[in-house]
Amino acid sequence: MPQATDFYGNSFGSSRTSHELERFVRLLIHGDRVGCRDLVREFLDGHSECSGDATCALRELAWPACATLDALARRDQIGTAEEHSATVLLAQLVQRIECGLAKRPARCKLVVVATGPRSTEELAGEIFSGLAEADGFDILYLGGGVESDELFSQIAARRPAYFVSFAAAGPDAPRLRRLITAVRTQDPVPGLRLGVGGGVFERAPGLAEEIGAHFEANSPFDMLAELQRMETSSVAWHSSKTPRSRAA
Repeated sequence: MPQATDFYGNSFGSSRTSHELERFVRLLIHGDRVGCRDLVREFLDGHSECSGDATCALRELAWPACATLDALARRDQIGTAEEHSATVLLAQLVQRIECGLAKRPARCKLVVVATGPRSTEELAGEIFSGLAEADGFDILYLGGGVESDELFSQIAARRPAYFVSFAAAGPDAPRLRRLITAVRTQDPVPGLRLGVGGGVFERAPGLAEEIGAHFEANSPFDMLAELQRMETSSVAWHSSKTPRSRAA
């Protein structure tokens, strides 16, 4: 099995973590549900830096496993059925892990999340959705396979503060371009901010800006950090526009 990397070729973790990740991926490919659950528990108990932190398990185990499955499939080192079954199992584990995420106060901001059609892209969207929901955002997760006109309709109807897309394949870019062009020209939600993530944007620097996205990120964790940054900037801007009360 190749060294564990994300969608963008970056290596993950220490030798110990890499060993656990390789074992985890093998269990996923073999469909060993009990073994996978046991390994997740061992990981949380055995890493003092995690101390039972669900975010740590997502960052250091689940997300690298997702990226490794994607890399193996792209290199034809596993078949379509193996990739699909392994990713379905991983998605089930991710949802269990997300139940342990610490919850923050509600932000009262809706984020619509869509992905490309690949199961690993959908899982990237799921991980991001869980993290963002725990951080106080409201999430509408649409997954993959939704065409740009239907996405536009959902955006117009739901009026989110943000739209985020995880789509790593080249053919996804034209669909995103059509959607973003429609949103920017018709402006169904004034102030809507658009974010993109996925391999095609990493391989083509400047593409995200070219198609009209406001921000991009290389992982679900980086995408959440971008949302947090934009929220902080928004709060600071609104505070600067609020008239100060005069002293009596």
